[in-house]
Amino acid sequence: MILHQLSDRSLLVIGAVLCAIAAWCTVGYHHPDEHFQIWEFAHHKMGRIPESALPWEFPEEMRPGLQPFLAYSCIRFFEGIGIYSPFFQVFFMRLVSSLAALWVYWRWTEYLAPGLKNPSTLRWMRIGLLFFWLMPYLNARFSSENTSAICFFGGLLILVKSLDKTGWKAPANLFWAGLLLGLSFFFRYQIAFAAIGLGGWLVFAKRPTLLQWSWLMLGAVAAFGIGLATDVWLYDEWVFAPYNYFFSNIMEGKAATFGVEPFWWYFTELPIAFFPPLSIFLLVMAGIGFYRNPTHVFSWCLVPFVLAHSLVAHKEVRFLFPMALPFFFFAAAGWQHFSATRTFKPGWKKAFQFFLVINVLLLLFRIFIPAKEMTAYAGFLWHWGEKHPESAVYFVKQMPRNNFPLNMPFYENPKQKQLSWYTDPLYKNDTTALKPGDLFFFTEVLNPKPQAPPGYQLKKVYNYYPEWLLLNNSNNWQSRTRIWEVYEILPAAR
Repeated sequence: MILHQLSDRSLLVIGAVLCAIAAWCTVGYHHPDEHFQIWEFAHHKMGRIPESALPWEFPEEMRPGLQPFLAYSCIRFFEGIGIYSPFFQVFFMRLVSSLAALWVYWRWTEYLAPGLKNPSTLRWMRIGLLFFWLMPYLNARFSSENTSAICFFGGLLILVKSLDKTGWKAPANLFWAGLLLGLSFFFRYQIAFAAIGLGGWLVFAKRPTLLQWSWLMLGAVAAFGIGLATDVWLYDEWVFAPYNYFFSNIMEGKAATFGVEPFWWYFTELPIAFFPPLSIFLLVMAGIGFYRNPTHVFSWCLVPFVLAHSLVAHKEVRFLFPMALPFFFFAAAGWQHFSATRTFKPGWKKAFQFFLVINVLLLLFRIFIPAKEMTAYAGFLWHWGEKHPESAVYFVKQMPRNNFPLNMPFYENPKQKQLSWYTDPLYKNDTTALKPGDLFFFTEVLNPKPQAPPGYQLKKVYNYYPEWLLLNNSNNWQSRTRIWEVYEILPAAR
């Protein structure tokens, strides 16, 4: 494989380029929490969206304020220097997230290198972290899962390095370890399960001195202060959001209303979600690596994290994303042991190369395609509003009870009105308000489109899917896909 022959610096540069591409192209969100629990919260704090338009978690005061505060600060900074595009603001935070994740994971591979006896094993671990088809995309998410993982493993790296050293500087560095580990909790509360395992590792395996514990706890207290302060900032009153989150989701069982899965769900879902059979191979190798390294700090963190998430009724694959680093370490360690005890036939090598090619194709698809195609439409509308001030967008509906399809106020251009246009003849439309430069937004393009209003014609100006792709409707895929079209309103030809 070409990647296996490149220098470490070349691997890192290519990985950084892929992360930058993913940050730029994967607009939108992997899960709604990535947008509505962060950017819309920040939008509300700027006085641009009412509380009634926010998700139910806001009045419950159960979401952490740290990440919305970072989003709020980002918006303020860029608007202060004259950059008002919300798409650039979010891109910047995705870029920061991706490069921070890349830096933390790369530094971990350097630290773990002595424990991986075969240099080839270290190289495969780095290739997995950089080029597994999902990694650049996940690194670019400004989500609670990613930011929490960055802080947790960044703090853990400082911690293990400090415990390996002596001298006055080592205990002082533990303050920064405690700060990052504490902040990881205020990005995503569930990281506490991994922190519990880390605490067990410290008590039973490393046994830090009282001075070391003091510096570590001092950093954690500082993180607690930051987390509490940002919660108060978000909700405008004294509140302890972690308790509200626990009480609402666990004690009242609200999380279970979003779906309940059996205990073993992750073990059957992960191979499918990560694309078999390559995913199955990696999971088997990770199992071997875990078996061979039961006392590793990653083992102490991984076991309670996975166990706790398996016990909780509501499960999603994204909940395990923070454990990507331990996963690829154990997969590399498992491969090191497995390859040392096996002789591979030529057919196995060809099959492995074939799956790597599939991985590259999936990687390219994943980093160039928006995370949520609705955001691509919102981007078009925003830029159209910049070119056509005071323009209006008419969402073509059948009747008034249908909502606006995008429903992302943060991405709405304040210069642009959003109105309704009804196809049901029982509801009249105000044709006198139409003007050239306005848009008709169709969300049901498979149905016959209404005729242009008298005196006007329609010109298609945007469709996320290219025309050549829409010519093929194999297996009727278009009926299961959001295929929306935007038309400009023009005066009728004379």
